[in-house]
Amino acid sequence: MSKINHISKVIIFLIVALLFSSFKFSDWEYDKKSRVKIHKSISEIFNSGTYITTEIEGLQEAFYSIKEANSIIGYFVVAQAPSKFHQFDYYIIFNDNAEVLKVEILKYRENYGAEICSKKWLKQFIKKSTANFSDFNRSVDGISGATLSVNSVKTEVFKMSEIVKKEIVKR
Repeated sequence: MSKINHISKVIIFLIVALLFSSFKFSDWEYDKKSRVKIHKSISEIFNSGTYITTEIEGLQEAFYSIKEANSIIGYFVVAQAPSKFHQFDYYIIFNDNAEVLKVEILKYRENYGAEICSKKWLKQFIKKSTANFSDFNRSVDGISGATLSVNSVKTEVFKMSEIVKKEIVKR
């Protein structure tokens, strides 16, 4: 009788563990400060407090659609990018035509190169054409002492813009 009792407890434990592991939450959803910052930016950019965000399934990165009154008004992605020794967290907000409306660094973990977090520097990505990487790459100003992080931001903005244009907007 006790063997059956132990086996049933193990089976129940495995079922509960599988159920909990099937729920997926991104790191930014756990971090209240990041969540507030992202939602505040979305509200300001789209001048809305009644939008709904929905994760877009089937993509490697955490892309979300921004809907208001059952129509998509934009998209955003929250991801990580490499710097010299660590990774930094960032988000990008796009309009419904896949144009970049905002880039912001959520957490920068390096001792050097934090200048990439500057709002003034990040503004240069807004509505910049991502049709060609070499033109895009040349049009973004560098920062002395933050070359690796700058190149990482440029690469990530271009890559995420391409994903939005090719994978999401065409849906």
